[in-house]
Amino acid sequence: MQKKRKINRWDRRRANKRLRRLKESEKYKKTESTLDSLNIRLPELTEKQKKGIEKDLVKKG
Repeated sequence: MQKKRKINRWDRRRANKRLRRLKESEKYKKTESTLDSLNIRLPELTEKQKKGIEKDLVKKG
């Protein structure tokens, strides 16, 4: 088994920067609006299912 690598603060900063850039991107905003319309149409989905759909949309987009 591989040893689990410890996440240091530089990794966290880099990840936060990438997340911030992602959230400002057009692709992310489009995906988010798609998810909002999904929420309106499919309110019976559990939170876990919504996260799964979100991941799939981000991968495809």
